[in-house]
Amino acid sequence: MKFHLARLVLAVAALGNADAWASGAALPLAGEHLFGLPPEQTVRRTLSQLPQLRIGDLNNELAGAEQAKLAAGPGEWLVRGGISQRSVLDGERYREQELMLERSIRWFGKAGQDRALGEKGLALAQAQRADVWHEAGRSLMQDWFDALKAQATLDRLRDQHALIKQLRSVAELRVKAGDGAALELMQADTELKRADALIEQAGQQLDHALTWLSTNYPGLPAPQLAQVPDPLPMQLKRPDQLARILDDNHELELAQVEAQWYGLKAKRSASERMPDPTIALRAGRERAGQERTIGLTLSFALPGGARSAESSAAHLRARMADERVAQVRTKVLLAAQRAVSDQEYTYQVWTSLSAVEQQSVRQARLMELGYRANECTLADALMSRRLALEASLAAQMARIAAVAASARVQLDAHALWAID
Repeated sequence: MKFHLARLVLAVAALGNADAWASGAALPLAGEHLFGLPPEQTVRRTLSQLPQLRIGDLNNELAGAEQAKLAAGPGEWLVRGGISQRSVLDGERYREQELMLERSIRWFGKAGQDRALGEKGLALAQAQRADVWHEAGRSLMQDWFDALKAQATLDRLRDQHALIKQLRSVAELRVKAGDGAALELMQADTELKRADALIEQAGQQLDHALTWLSTNYPGLPAPQLAQVPDPLPMQLKRPDQLARILDDNHELELAQVEAQWYGLKAKRSASERMPDPTIALRAGRERAGQERTIGLTLSFALPGGARSAESSAAHLRARMADERVAQVRTKVLLAAQRAVSDQEYTYQVWTSLSAVEQQSVRQARLMELGYRANECTLADALMSRRLALEASLAAQMARIAAVAASARVQLDAHALWAID
């Protein structure tokens, strides 16, 4: 369905309110204004059971295991033993034994670097889970308001169908009384069938939306359009709104922690240019125990080109991670600006379309009264009713979009469904 009138009003509202920013008290925290969303505890329980969040929990456990592994170090005690037989020229033979205990040792601060790397890896896993939680909340919120829009569309179409049915009844009475043309009754039947088709299509879309919600987010209640409040004007100025979003952003924090982790990896890789020594304690019995030896040996690997190349690669990965931080910072800033702008613009559009809706509905009622009084044709009344439907649908979609935009700002500012 093409909303020509709605598009015109949207364009006018967007051009006329580019610099209109409201000011006021701080935004409410979660629980004070629920935007027609399900209860927060229900949402938290649902999000925590999503596969991607369960994977995040396992990833945290894996990071803890990796931390313990790095703290313990790669070196292990190695026991070597051997038995040999010595023969001398006079024909005597001696049984000899040898035992060696050896282990590589991390030096030049490598043990501390490994511990720091393990701690940062755990912080990285936690940041990844927080980012997944936030993205899952965004998806749930989007799907929820999509279902509400589908429900609003179906409700408006049903109202329209009832009004068209009333007009058809008037046309039928006129035809029976010989006061109306049979063409008008055919027009009413055609419009009624068109409304039936639109209702069937809207019902199918609503079923798809509800099925999507129940499948992806089991345990959530069905969305109720009556619980959606009217939108509120933006209560903070743009810089304050942006600051609330940017001061605690999971996506940016994840990129920063990841860059720090790669930096520690690069530092640890540079330390590997100096190989770790292997210390061994050796004890032996020679000439059938006539001679006993005990000693200490120290061995080093001779570093080759592979260690230097790995260190260079690690430093390049760290530099790439730093560049990603700058990229993510720009992306987050643009997304925050868009979210704040959407909040204000959608509110202005809703107020404009609400006025258009009221006027269109009044005009449609006047046209219906005019048709009943035989002052206009049924085609004029049906066209007026169709325009009123378009205006009503546009206003309802704008209303839900404005509420959704406000909820999105709250979500991005961690005032709603925050993981911490």
